[in-house]
Amino acid sequence: MIEIARDMSKGTKPLLLLPLAAVLASAVCASAEVMVRQDITLNRGWNAVYVEVAPPTSPDVIFADWPVNSVGFYDPAAFLSTRQFTQDWDSHGLSMNPIAKWHRNYPEASTVRSVPAGTVCLVFNTNNTATVVSVTGVPAAPRITWHITNTNLVYNFVGVSLQHGAFVSPLDYLDGFGGNFLSDGLYKISGNNEDRTQSYLPLYTYSTVKDGDVILVASDLQCDWSGVLNVSPMSGIDFGMESSKATLTIRNDGSEARTVAVNMLTDPAWGEVLIPRSAIRIRDTAVARTNAVWNALEGGTDITSGPVATKRLEANETWKMEIGIDRTAFDTGVKGRPFGALLRITDVDGHSKMRVDVPFKGETSGGIAADRAWPGGLWVADVAFNRILAPGDKVTTETGGTTIIRLPIHIDANGQLRLLQRVVAAGETTDSGSFEYRLYAGSAYVPATARQVMRISAVCLPTETPVIPATGGAMAESSNGVVFEFTVAGGGATSLLRHPLHPQHDGLRWDFKTPTPSGDDLANYKGDVKPETFSVRNRIEITLNLNGGEAAWNPEDSKSGTCRWTFSNLMRQGDITLEGDMTIKRVSPLTELILE
Repeated sequence: MIEIARDMSKGTKPLLLLPLAAVLASAVCASAEVMVRQDITLNRGWNAVYVEVAPPTSPDVIFADWPVNSVGFYDPAAFLSTRQFTQDWDSHGLSMNPIAKWHRNYPEASTVRSVPAGTVCLVFNTNNTATVVSVTGVPAAPRITWHITNTNLVYNFVGVSLQHGAFVSPLDYLDGFGGNFLSDGLYKISGNNEDRTQSYLPLYTYSTVKDGDVILVASDLQCDWSGVLNVSPMSGIDFGMESSKATLTIRNDGSEARTVAVNMLTDPAWGEVLIPRSAIRIRDTAVARTNAVWNALEGGTDITSGPVATKRLEANETWKMEIGIDRTAFDTGVKGRPFGALLRITDVDGHSKMRVDVPFKGETSGGIAADRAWPGGLWVADVAFNRILAPGDKVTTETGGTTIIRLPIHIDANGQLRLLQRVVAAGETTDSGSFEYRLYAGSAYVPATARQVMRISAVCLPTETPVIPATGGAMAESSNGVVFEFTVAGGGATSLLRHPLHPQHDGLRWDFKTPTPSGDDLANYKGDVKPETFSVRNRIEITLNLNGGEAAWNPEDSKSGTCRWTFSNLMRQGDITLEGDMTIKRVSPLTELILE
């Protein structure tokens, strides 16, 4: 039985509490996980070891072959601050006991049902010699909750995660921790006494630690510093079946600059589909603010042939990177086939030699994802006109107000663009019993059986020309702008120049008695022809702000840009152009548009 430790120092050093009653949070492991094996050397007697992975099996299975009769589990989350109602209003205490337990021969006394990644285990090796054991499970980035040692009489147990084969000074590994180490408060647990009491082995500046070791630290700070490299999400990246990009954040929490490398390792056991090198895309979000070009991995077909990314990070600098998956590189005929790899993040040239492993996984979509049709579908542009270019002007002038308009634009499977005066999204039950949405525009008739009907209209476009095809450019590649052109007749119902006293224009002179000459001849503009008899030519030019990040495998459903709307025949002196900023969003991936 593991018992409460005695005070071996006979001085003022804190006590090491061994298992009382605490329950660790369960770790959930799914099938086809990215699992790695960790080898651990147990010295004779007492050991504190850092388990970097979450095994999918129970403690009874994990420790079946270990030369131990019981295991204590150190739970750093127990040290969350609590306020006690004392006179000084400033006391701190433990929210729970820091040690949980597992017993081989007393299952009713065990308080642990699973082992999460990042667990510190306290064990007594019953063999007379050092023994190598192993544990297999899903890795996760370290997370450490530090507590103030002199208020609760328990050490901080800090697991060491190093590049394999490396040895470092404990102070180098702890570089960047913001608190002070109390007196000479760095130790390792040891002891092979017959009564199985523990002792503390001091760690000096010339001492070294290796991967899987545990440092016992006496400190004066309560915080969540987890090592010089803070990697998030700590559980890694899961693309699921539909996602094509994810974010990985690495923060340098050390006190010095260091180069950080990200490697990808593969293993046939981590999935049914091999991840081709051509499927991986990387971009730095700091650069992507102005240039969002995705960088493909260069050289070879194996993603293990070198780091996929490296960056020099100053102290407290954060590296936020996006990792993309081009699903078209996989077999598109099969859905739900898992793929997996291991992301290994290392401190390349810093003194800590820290290593963080997190999973990288997902499933094939089978080529059915609607996003594959990108940029096809229905887009809606919201334009804010606040600048004007008058005839003869060379630069635009700010207007006194802002005019907001909405423009629905549809892109079909062939890339053809249409500007729509109105579009109706309506759903109905098909003959097979499934419910499907369809898009209707132009003179198309919406079935009476349709349900969940929604209409989007552009009140500034002519009802006589409800569908306006683009005359140039394409949504994904245009640099000069997508252009839509149409003409509103002088006698049209939506003419901007209709006489206010004659909603149905009568074609008379200003005296309303004699006929007026025909319009559309600028030579007559100063004569008797009234301007409201002129037709008005319209040219709408949409220019997108493309940053190089657009790709069919990485659908971006929101873009920004500008819109220019030019009116001809409004003034004899020349054209009038309105201009404003625009945002355009894809509201439906349906590439089929029913027009009649």
